[in-house]
Amino acid sequence: LTMTVPVAARAVPAAVPAGAAPPRRAVLDAGRSRGRSLVARIVAAALWSATGMLLGLKLSTLPVVSLLGTTSVTFTTAGVLFGWAGVAVAMLLRVPYLLLLGDLPSAYGWSSIAAYGGVGAIAWTAFRRVPRIGRGFPDSRTFAWFVAAAGAGSLLSSTVICAVTSGHDFWTEFAVWSRSTAVSVWVFAPALIVLGHRFLRPWLAPIPGEVEPHSPRRVDLVSAALPGEPPQVVDIETRERSVTRDLAMGALAVAAITAGKLLLSEGSRHGSVWWNLLYMVPIWWMAQHWRMAGAMLGVGVVSAAALGSDAALAARGGPLEADLSLSIYARLLVFWLFGALLGRSAGREGRLLEGLADLHHRLEQDLQRVVKALTGAVEAKDAYTEGHLQRVNAYALEVGRRLGLASRELELLQIASALHDIGKIGIPEQVLGKTGPLSADERAVMQRHPEIGARLLARTEGLREAAPLVLHHQERWDGRRDGEFPGYPAGLAGDAIPLGARIIAVVDAFDAMTTDRPYRRAMPARRAREELLAERGGQFDPQVVDVFFDVLAVRPWQ
Repeated sequence: LTMTVPVAARAVPAAVPAGAAPPRRAVLDAGRSRGRSLVARIVAAALWSATGMLLGLKLSTLPVVSLLGTTSVTFTTAGVLFGWAGVAVAMLLRVPYLLLLGDLPSAYGWSSIAAYGGVGAIAWTAFRRVPRIGRGFPDSRTFAWFVAAAGAGSLLSSTVICAVTSGHDFWTEFAVWSRSTAVSVWVFAPALIVLGHRFLRPWLAPIPGEVEPHSPRRVDLVSAALPGEPPQVVDIETRERSVTRDLAMGALAVAAITAGKLLLSEGSRHGSVWWNLLYMVPIWWMAQHWRMAGAMLGVGVVSAAALGSDAALAARGGPLEADLSLSIYARLLVFWLFGALLGRSAGREGRLLEGLADLHHRLEQDLQRVVKALTGAVEAKDAYTEGHLQRVNAYALEVGRRLGLASRELELLQIASALHDIGKIGIPEQVLGKTGPLSADERAVMQRHPEIGARLLARTEGLREAAPLVLHHQERWDGRRDGEFPGYPAGLAGDAIPLGARIIAVVDAFDAMTTDRPYRRAMPARRAREELLAERGGQFDPQVVDVFFDVLAVRPWQ
């Protein structure tokens, strides 16, 4: 006992499930995964920042385009997409960039590194810390926060650089730097962020709780009209949009406008001014299709095309105004404001339409549940009709399709064929379940069930249009109101009877003949076909009978 006490008191290590990694190894694997992810993000940020700096260096040698603050755009997008790693990499790459230009060591060089680093840091902090925004620009809230963060970063960088380099002309230099930085970042950075978020997602810095944009759906209202009635909305169709196709069409539109501007502007920048109005069209197109993200993409592409065409016109030798920058910035801001307003309105409209489509879908589901519940109530009332309504519904719809009924008419036929006997709820059980022949009074009571059913449907908005089909499904094609099987309740004849009611009459009669009833046994399907042929053109519409037989040929009666 003295030897076993220490052993018993010793902690027994927990068993590790088969196939599971020990805790230490799991931690090591997670650390390696995070390390590889960080390395990949740093490489992606380096490629992104280097491309932006080299492109900015090239653009700085061109007329018109050299007015832009491309460095601010590079730092802002690197920070938003790649986080602190993007900001740090961009700052490190700017050192050799400035060395190549001969701006290091100098006060401007070091101050610009710090200033532009602040631009990226402010932008990243906004996206990292502010809840319910996303780099895919899902709504106007993200746009508003980006504008605020980019504006703050622009003011900060302009203040730092001008305080170091301007001397006594601080305010003049500050005005030039701040408008160049703010306009460039507001106009071009959102488009680059949207593209980076879409195509570089595996390498982006994670943002907990980031709002992800969903692919907008195209929502179409489908209108239709029944004979003799005005058109009304009867359905709502939704379709997913193709990003590639929409982007391609928008890019083609911008390219066409730019080509026309260069070819038909009479060789001068003044002749191209009116062409800039056409650039509003692709912005509108992208906003309508992809809302705020599309609007920002459209603004970026249009602004780049407009500046590029102006640079090409200026390169032809035409003189440029001394204060050209103000008109360029004003035009870019017009594009930007136009896109922001369109994106906001398109987003609100799109969300309303998608909400309407979802509500319509739920209402349709509720309506089908109501129809199913009412069908069950009828069959519970009349045990001999169990399965009757489902069979009539299935075959009536197939006949309706073959007769070329429109989608709305098929919907009404589906409801009416499933509920054509709903009026039997109001028929006394002693009449409904009588085993012998009905008396004249009992027959009159039974013949009230189409009117009772039609009144029940007419009280419900989603079922009201199906009421005439229920009301007239016992009419005769020849209009007779006497004999063993008279038409009722109105004595309509021929085409005056709704086509859906004529279809229900044929299928309903066939099912009634082939089903056991309290007062008789079911007859064989062959004899029921003979009865329909005998009444073809009398009790029943000849065309409906023929089509019903065609359906039976490929879908035997169950």
